[in-house]
Amino acid sequence: MKKKYAINGLFLTQKITGIQRFAYEITKGLDQLSDKNEVVLVVPDEAEIKVQFKNISVVKYGSLKGILWEQVNYPGFLRKNNCLALCMTNVLPLFYRKGIIVIHDVSYKANPHFFTGLRNRISAFWHCVNYHAGLHSKMKILTVSNFSKTEIQKYYKIEAERIHVVYPAWQHMSNVHPSATLYERYPQLKEKNYYFSMASLAPNKNIKWIMQAAKQHPDQLFVIAGGGKFNEKKPSNTLFLGYISDEDAKTLMANCKAFIFPTYYEGFGMPPLEAAACGAPQIIVSDTPCMREVYGEYASYVNPYNPENWIVEECKNENLNELLEKYSWKATAEVIKRVMEETGQNGIAL
Repeated sequence: MKKKYAINGLFLTQKITGIQRFAYEITKGLDQLSDKNEVVLVVPDEAEIKVQFKNISVVKYGSLKGILWEQVNYPGFLRKNNCLALCMTNVLPLFYRKGIIVIHDVSYKANPHFFTGLRNRISAFWHCVNYHAGLHSKMKILTVSNFSKTEIQKYYKIEAERIHVVYPAWQHMSNVHPSATLYERYPQLKEKNYYFSMASLAPNKNIKWIMQAAKQHPDQLFVIAGGGKFNEKKPSNTLFLGYISDEDAKTLMANCKAFIFPTYYEGFGMPPLEAAACGAPQIIVSDTPCMREVYGEYASYVNPYNPENWIVEECKNENLNELLEKYSWKATAEVIKRVMEETGQNGIAL
């Protein structure tokens, strides 16, 4: 490796969702694969970082926060220390485009109708500008599925050979202990008496499908976890838990009738994989190209636009262990490490 890499560590200051999970697990993997001083992780001065790594040092730099830190302080560190960027959460510094960027999906470009309201439209505009800048620079591009690779090619006219696919995985759930108190806190829940879904309440996650399914099956209980607000009237047989811990998630996944993920659009869609790893007997996902790629023959499929044809039945997906064998954080970190080593002095592929 000709130059030191500096990871954009802002994800360590954010709530863990799929993107932050990816960045954290890959950082852990690179820590095992790197020598000392090959890679550093840069965070804002005021960040409270509790994790420690063996070979990757955590460096505090810059007093700004959020997007301003990413666009001013982080590239300032890169220039000062002559480093290459490793940005694993969709965003890169616009005026320092040397290194590697991971783009998880291009929903902002593909689905502008999902982003309503001034704040969401500003966010969509910002991400589209950022994607365009990164994708039309000479940075190495990584993404999390062949579907997402195809979407990047479609919307940004990028050559296929510039894009590497690096799948997320599930092994982080192996280190999580089930909650000992969840059923005490939610006495209406009992093992195997509920369907479970975990996702943000963003429009692409299609929580409305679950609401409609709940109305059609009033004798069934539907439990939803994830950040965000659902402002519409909820059927009485639904339970919204909000953002939950990994321990609660593992317990709910292990003891549900099935895990439901009726998403409209994903780059990968990690929660059903986590559910399979935790012992969910069945994973029910939307019949979309991305879900077909990721889950293949190991999932049950539903029409994300019409829950009326979904029949409640207790069944078990066969050979979920075979599904789990397809995905590994270690293998993905090894691919990313090879990409890093192939990158030249200026962050350009050799």
